[in-house]
Amino acid sequence: MTDFDPETYTADSQKIWNAAAARYEKMSSSLFGPVTEEFLEFIGVRKGWRVLDVACGPGIASRAAARRATQKGSVLAVDLAPGMIELAASRPAQKRAAPIEYRVMDAQKLELPDASFDAALSQLGLMLFARPDAALCEMRRVTAPGGPVACLVQGRRSAMLFTALIMDAIVSRAPHLKSPQGAPTLYAFGSDGILEERFTRANLTEIVTKRLAGIFRFSSPEDYWNTLTEGAGRTSAMLRSLSPEIQAKIKADILRRAAKRRVRSFVEIPYEFVMARGLTPVIR
Repeated sequence: MTDFDPETYTADSQKIWNAAAARYEKMSSSLFGPVTEEFLEFIGVRKGWRVLDVACGPGIASRAAARRATQKGSVLAVDLAPGMIELAASRPAQKRAAPIEYRVMDAQKLELPDASFDAALSQLGLMLFARPDAALCEMRRVTAPGGPVACLVQGRRSAMLFTALIMDAIVSRAPHLKSPQGAPTLYAFGSDGILEERFTRANLTEIVTKRLAGIFRFSSPEDYWNTLTEGAGRTSAMLRSLSPEIQAKIKADILRRAAKRRVRSFVEIPYEFVMARGLTPVIR
């Protein structure tokens, strides 16, 4: 197991997510719409707000925020991967929604003025950052006093089976791919109290968290396998790094486990997300 290098990890992440942009957009569009709407409701984005979407990916949360901010507001969507930005920016403008600007930018070092947004959010980004504390502090820095900073992350490994089924199978068949000490993991912020601690450390106040649990339905075990392995970024890269023989064994493991979750005409895979919202301190 090698030591964790944040700079190398960040550079690799840019390449991985750049290559995965189109595949991830297909998966997230089909699955994450209702979750996104619950997240935006939790944040409380209002008409006329200036909103920052950090690690915007294909722009699902950006567009949801734009609808809530309306034409009177504005949205800046940033992502480390140029491919994600290009894909998100190619989507047609929404009627009666805020204009969205897309820019390539590292969440851990936002090239933006202090207090320039009414709200900052990140959907499924925080647990992927090499320096999540730095990203949270940057989101707080660019949010005006009293404005919300909010993140949605994957929940507990035991409850987020949507990703855990395949991650556990990969590590079981290829133990050398286990994350080194200090590296990001999908479930780093899923346990009780972790997000609250990190938000407090970032000097955010009035912190509130909420769990979202539910079921993703797939037409077959193969549909689940294809959706996740084709749509994921780093998970897909991990699989591709393995021999065809090991990949085949992992796929067989997943198809077998997914088949046990068939309910009538669907395969039902549980998910759990955690949302956190904190306010930027008001200067008195």
